[in-house]
Amino acid sequence: MSMPSEAVGRIQWGDLVMGPGSPYGVESVTGVDDMPEVRGDDTDRPFQHGAYSGPDVTGARTIQLGLVIRADDPYQLRDLKVALRAATQPGRVPAPLQFLDWDLLAYGKVRKRAIPYDAHYLWRTGEAALEIYCPDPRLYSLAEHTASTTAYSPSAGRTYPLAFPRVYGAAGSSGRLTITNAGDSEAYPVLRIDGPVAAPVVELVGSADDADDAGTGATLSLTGTLQTGEFLLIDTRTRSVLLMGSTPRRDWVRAGSTWPVLAPGDNEIAYRGAALPGAPGQTSLLTVTWRDTSL
Repeated sequence: MSMPSEAVGRIQWGDLVMGPGSPYGVESVTGVDDMPEVRGDDTDRPFQHGAYSGPDVTGARTIQLGLVIRADDPYQLRDLKVALRAATQPGRVPAPLQFLDWDLLAYGKVRKRAIPYDAHYLWRTGEAALEIYCPDPRLYSLAEHTASTTAYSPSAGRTYPLAFPRVYGAAGSSGRLTITNAGDSEAYPVLRIDGPVAAPVVELVGSADDADDAGTGATLSLTGTLQTGEFLLIDTRTRSVLLMGSTPRRDWVRAGSTWPVLAPGDNEIAYRGAALPGAPGQTSLLTVTWRDTSL
């Protein structure tokens, strides 16, 4: 596996690819490795030196791209400028900005675009500048990861009275997953629960290496029942709970529940729920989807 280079390489915005192999060379990039503006929750200590300091959070991220446009003649240069203009229109919702050779993904909207005309060049080279506003400041891995487990189910044990041949019940299921967030910031997973199951519970047990990790004990408890063929989609970032991916079921979240997020490194998640009457064992499935997340 090759290691990423400091050279930014290819950048993709929609169908537009910039960088090596394209007529849009990347001359400069700012705002990717920079920290977004920090919003501090600080209050001056009355009649004392200093301040009470709360948790720091960041604002939006702004990414700026400096481009050089290379063409064979003035006609092609004009076509390339028009194509760049068409590809960088204002958007209704954030779209993916992919740094293909850095394995990074940001979501943003084009807020500024400059494509100046300069007759000093021989009408075969031009410049452009883009500013991408990212309301979500996080940087994600290009790859989306998934892991699944059935709900916890104890083993059935022996059948008594003992007789030959002896009969043993089915083996149990641990209902646990170890999930690795390879980034350096908390990741917000998407949870999918497939029935049949009643009152499912997803608990962040903590780090696989350190049971005292921050976040240990975050438990999302639900009151609803899912029949065979039904599923619940839970986005821990937006805190949406959707039956069959479309019908809101936010009222299924029990009071006092906490939403599990993935700390950098290894995280252990436990899944349990009640089997429905007549169901052959506990077959409900939890699927966790996440991206490595940095800030």
